[in-house]
Amino acid sequence: MGSKKQLNILLVDDDKVMRDVVSAMISDNGHLPLIADGYKQALSLLSSNKIDMILMDIEMPNVNGFSLTLMIREKYSHWIPIIFLSAIDTEEYLSKGIDAGGDDYLTKPVKQVILNAKIRAMARIALMQDELEVLNQKLEVLTNTDALTKIMNRRALDQCLQKEWAISKRQDAELSILLIDIDFFKLYNDNYGHQKGDRCLIRFARILREQLGRDSDYLARYGGEEFIVILPFTPIEGARYKAIEIINALKLAAIKHGFSTIAPHVTASIGITSTALNAKSVDEIIRQADIALYKAKELGRNQSLIFE
Repeated sequence: MGSKKQLNILLVDDDKVMRDVVSAMISDNGHLPLIADGYKQALSLLSSNKIDMILMDIEMPNVNGFSLTLMIREKYSHWIPIIFLSAIDTEEYLSKGIDAGGDDYLTKPVKQVILNAKIRAMARIALMQDELEVLNQKLEVLTNTDALTKIMNRRALDQCLQKEWAISKRQDAELSILLIDIDFFKLYNDNYGHQKGDRCLIRFARILREQLGRDSDYLARYGGEEFIVILPFTPIEGARYKAIEIINALKLAAIKHGFSTIAPHVTASIGITSTALNAKSVDEIIRQADIALYKAKELGRNQSLIFE
């Protein structure tokens, strides 16, 4: 949003003459006025339109400008510039407006030059706010993504698993997880080199991702060569079937592993568990999957095993 772009400016005033005058000024400045005569119309317009700025009369019946601003700040998490309009310009009113969440103050009668300047100033601030929000979103993605495989990292996994655990408990739904370990990956790294090992991890993660059939399923890198698949609303038998699909997909991909003692290609061992197996916490369900994974490796690898 910038001063040259047309802004949607919500004007809230119970005085029709003032609404007509200020809305004409907004239009003359190249922006689009949306008109409300009180709090009900204002909230309705806010819910159905993208509002870039609000010009708010203070002295209105039923709900005044201060109270309406408090309502808007509580309801909307994103920042919308709010400029108060009032014939009263005392320090007490100005202070009360700032405390309510207002950003600026214009005394009536409103002058075109001053209004234009205020709109430009607020538009610049809003633009910087939008740019900062975009940067924060990019930073959030970076802090939650594994740099090598581009899937969720351990930090994001912990948050996701806590969230899905809470949902499964609240809705009495089964949550299953797969803990996956690449068989003999140390031998792969030692013999082929770390650069090829990294390429193997990237391809392995891609194969896992391709096996996830729903947007609600999650994949994360748990450790060096360990991965976790989170399967919300999935019974343990569904998780077992998914593990078989992963093992078959790895066989089909046939990533060469000449130093494995069980197959000429990269394979994986998988531990399976679910909330149906009486885990009392997120840590415990991961421990269950880890125990099942250890047994799968102990029994010869390249297979999946359900926790008992």
